[in-house]
Amino acid sequence: MKKLLVAALAGTLISTPAFAQTFNGPYVGVQFGLDNYEVKAEDVFVDGDEFDGLSGNGVQGGIYAGYDYSLGNTFIGAEVSADLSDADLTINDGTNSLRVSARETYGASARVGAMLNSSTALYGRVGWANTKFKASVNGTSDSERDDALVLGAGVETRLGAGSLRVEYTRVDYADELKNNRVALGYAYRF
Repeated sequence: MKKLLVAALAGTLISTPAFAQTFNGPYVGVQFGLDNYEVKAEDVFVDGDEFDGLSGNGVQGGIYAGYDYSLGNTFIGAEVSADLSDADLTINDGTNSLRVSARETYGASARVGAMLNSSTALYGRVGWANTKFKASVNGTSDSERDDALVLGAGVETRLGAGSLRVEYTRVDYADELKNNRVALGYAYRF
């Protein structure tokens, strides 16, 4: 009995702490957040005019699905998403008016994370997004889709069969247009 107790104690002392594989496998989720678009525009109403420091704010909501693969106390994953936003900005100088609105966004990204404890992870993301924008200048409307680089970071924790996350993303469409988003998401993990 004494030898068994010593062996168990020795095994406990020399073993490394095990992290639960809580971020492993497929998941689907919903998210809601705040959008902020920063815009720099030139030649909108007349040649040579310039607008800098404009921002359009709104709320966004969407769905996402992905797959994480555990590598001990780290994980890698892939995710796709579809979001809707009501962010818009309006400029009216009394003579001319401009309104730009963000609509739907589709994206794909890779995630890399590290476990902070047995149920919570810190992660970063890099990916691609495509957003539809609608613009109206003096009553004439047009829409366009733009591609962007997505960079982000978040923290995610397990809650029963699901997980809750808070995430910040920076979406870089071009020199003239950036998006900052903070979102809260809940995913069901299979």
